[in-house]
Amino acid sequence: MKDLDINFTDSLQVEESFYQAFRNRSIELMKDVWDKSDEVICIHPGSPRIYSFGLIIASWQQIFSAQEGATIDISDPVYKIQDDVSIHYVKEMLSVNNKPVASVYATNIYQLTNDGWKMIAHHASPAFTDSEVKVNPSLH
Repeated sequence: MKDLDINFTDSLQVEESFYQAFRNRSIELMKDVWDKSDEVICIHPGSPRIYSFGLIIASWQQIFSAQEGATIDISDPVYKIQDDVSIHYVKEMLSVNNKPVASVYATNIYQLTNDGWKMIAHHASPAFTDSEVKVNPSLH
């Protein structure tokens, strides 16, 4: 199937499409979300780093074929948007057949390219606890 060739106008639009691609197991949409260079990187939970557009898309094809009935929702977003780079920190909740199976903390990095905003990095790590540590500035 042909790529969708979407020209995303901001990083929030790319992120919504990234998670929509996961929910719908749409490899075409996932291809359009990512920058098509060799400098992109993806780290799935518990997996090694994957470099380059082709290898990253192959990893998503494998995930989509193995994750029948999987859904993902995000919460607790924190955004750092500056000029042509946008960093998003989110909590992902993965469910299979409507049963929660994992919580993951993810960092998604987007960049404004000649083709609009594109994902250049996704790093997801298991969340072993729901608590978070926040530094009290008065301690320094």
